[in-house]
Amino acid sequence: MSDTSLAFMGYPLLRQAEMFLTVPALERWRTEHSLAFPQECCVCLRPVQRFLTVHAPPGWLGFLRREQILEGVPHCEEHGRQDEAQLLVQVNVWSEWVCQFSLIGLNAEFLSKTRQLNQTGDMVPPWKAFPGYESTSSGWRQGNGEYWLVHVWSSFWRSLPPAERQQYTQRWEAPSEWRSWLMEFS
Repeated sequence: MSDTSLAFMGYPLLRQAEMFLTVPALERWRTEHSLAFPQECCVCLRPVQRFLTVHAPPGWLGFLRREQILEGVPHCEEHGRQDEAQLLVQVNVWSEWVCQFSLIGLNAEFLSKTRQLNQTGDMVPPWKAFPGYESTSSGWRQGNGEYWLVHVWSSFWRSLPPAERQQYTQRWEAPSEWRSWLMEFS
């Protein structure tokens, strides 16, 4: 996914990056509530002085308890003077293995580096990502399944050389119907 300007919404300074987490990034988010970030301020790319958190926008009970979404967002001394990170985060969990992050900030380069850092390692295979979908399910031709397959998994799969594809199907213990589907998908 590419970084996009939010100027069309009336926010010319803001940039947005969307990403689906690979398995290592997903595990980090589950255990630490963090992502891999470049060691630069998220606003100006100066050296890191502070790491701040992102909280969910307060709801009607927000004054009692604010839910923390993400930890460890890097800031320089100047931009880290507040208690809240200068980054907006939206998390959409589609299944146990599929998690979409939208990051909105002021620095497109920081957002791009963050996306790259969280795109290393395996992308979970379709039979794990959407366990309710068979290889012939219409879910791969509409809705979240189609979007994820077309925009996320297919580019990951096509980037793997044949030997790595073989290792991937063994590592993830691909069921036989999925092995034949993968051969056709290539």
